[in-house]
Amino acid sequence: MMFTALFVASLLAPTNVPSNVATVEELQADFENAVACEEIDGRRVWKGAIAYYIQSYVYESDVAGQADAADAVLPEDNTPETVKEFERACAAINSAQSSR
Repeated sequence: MMFTALFVASLLAPTNVPSNVATVEELQADFENAVACEEIDGRRVWKGAIAYYIQSYVYESDVAGQADAADAVLPEDNTPETVKEFERACAAINSAQSSR
């Protein structure tokens, strides 16, 4: 499954970003290989090796049929409560992967 758009709001930060932060290219590749999880508040969620991803908000003015767009949710940039919400949404895929 190929996702063609990734909006990474968390990377729109100052240019003196530490070297351990994933690049847009790394996040795009991670998103393209991410596994679908349960939705959160009606928005699709995926789990990648680097980050979780959540479907970007779509507004009525947006063009119908546009490519999926998602925001990266980096665990180190979010509160423990936020990370736990994504962990819960992806718990089913985590247990399925560990039983293989």
